[in-house]
Amino acid sequence: RAVQGLIEESRLDLFVIGGGNPQRIINNYRRLTGFSPDLPRWSYGMWMSRMTYFSADEVRTIVKRLRKEGYPCDVIHLDSGYFANDWVCDWKFSPNTFPNPSDFIREMRQDGIHISVWQTPNIGKENSLYQEAVEHRYLPPTRDSEVMRTMSDFSGQDFGGQIDFTDEGATAWYKDRIRGLLDLGVECIKTDFGEKILQQADFRNMRGEMLHNIYCLLYQKAAFETTGEYGDRPFIWARATWAGGQRYPLHWGGDTASTWDGMSSTLRGGLQLGMSGYAFWSHDIPGFHGLPEFMNSWPSENLYLRWTQFGAFTSHMRYHGTSPREPWEFPGCAQLVRQWLRLRYALIPYIMQEAAWCTDRNSGRPMIAPLLFDYPADPNVWHIDNEYLFGRDLLVAPIMNDDGIRDIYLPEGDWIELCSGRYFPGTRWLKGVQYPLAAFPVFVRSEAAIPYYPYLVDSTEQMDMTNVHYLRFNVEGADEFEGLARSPLGKLCGFSDGQLAIDFGPDCV
Repeated sequence: RAVQGLIEESRLDLFVIGGGNPQRIINNYRRLTGFSPDLPRWSYGMWMSRMTYFSADEVRTIVKRLRKEGYPCDVIHLDSGYFANDWVCDWKFSPNTFPNPSDFIREMRQDGIHISVWQTPNIGKENSLYQEAVEHRYLPPTRDSEVMRTMSDFSGQDFGGQIDFTDEGATAWYKDRIRGLLDLGVECIKTDFGEKILQQADFRNMRGEMLHNIYCLLYQKAAFETTGEYGDRPFIWARATWAGGQRYPLHWGGDTASTWDGMSSTLRGGLQLGMSGYAFWSHDIPGFHGLPEFMNSWPSENLYLRWTQFGAFTSHMRYHGTSPREPWEFPGCAQLVRQWLRLRYALIPYIMQEAAWCTDRNSGRPMIAPLLFDYPADPNVWHIDNEYLFGRDLLVAPIMNDDGIRDIYLPEGDWIELCSGRYFPGTRWLKGVQYPLAAFPVFVRSEAAIPYYPYLVDSTEQMDMTNVHYLRFNVEGADEFEGLARSPLGKLCGFSDGQLAIDFGPDCV
């Protein structure tokens, strides 16, 4: 019933942004704080990761099996284990476990794999860069030595400090560290942390009390700008953010629990981020950490599959977590996971089309939008936080329980169920609908023309975008609930002879 905030100053600037509807309001907000740029095609493919891969040979084994077993993949993310010492961020590959990083990355690129790497702005006292950073005041001194105990770089070292991004010299020094990785062929920097700073530290150009929200913005700006020196569509993989952070995509939902509750809260967070001006958003499939044991409690196979289905219909999908996340580690559902990954790749032309619209300067749209975004006059949709619009033409209602049962609200219009081809008039609830593991609630707006790629690929690099096809959805002549729509995607049957196999039903044209 109240929104509360605490400010240290005697004055507050308050912006009230109008527009008359959510689309216009968010667009006006973006005009004030900035727009997201569009991202490269390969970023929309599947990302494979875990905490963490520890050697080039381990990565080669993972990629070889992904390719052999037909799991399309575009990105391998290397978390904290590529350094000489796990978590000790010196922005260098270990000479022992990644002995020829440029050759390794070139080898991966030849197989259609792009490399993303983890790093942090926090530096421990045993880091080889610590003394240099202190001598040049790249790490701001703190006025309270005791508060240092509240900070960590997770390496087990005593905390040394965090890079001062209010200082031009420190920022330039950080950018040089990033360039060392990008020169080797790394294409994405994970700007982890940044959400917590030492407010008692003497930052060069801003008091810590004023900086604590803006720090992550300056941090990500530095990494984004540096990545932009190496390509015309830069992006990073970021955790913390603040107003205007949508200028430096993309952001993910952090360390969620591998539980149904974790999945539900992840979706709600993503919808809120979209209503805060962010076009893109991702999350860890199937949650980051286990319960009750952080490292050793693995997600269930049902959760792994359902989170995969959910992830296939978000702007970016990355597997990541404290235990292995490769599909073959979940053999009971691995075949279905492969099928949904292939559908994801089939839909990449649609994702690219919608991403271009979401980043247009006339748009306020996020890639995943709550139903209120398009239907603000419908009182039913203002409290629905567990289904969403994926682009302008797909409505997604993730399954978030072991029973496969949920209620689904369809807003105004005619909707065609993607998995069955049935159509449903909108402005109604579908109560207690049950979906087997092979199915997932996705509905297509009638009259939509969905671009898709009809051929089986290992990565987006194999896509010839002149071969994009369209599926046109029309309910004319179909019986309500029972008949098949005139041109639905129908029942997805996987791939046959390298092409998407679609069962259009006996009565479809």
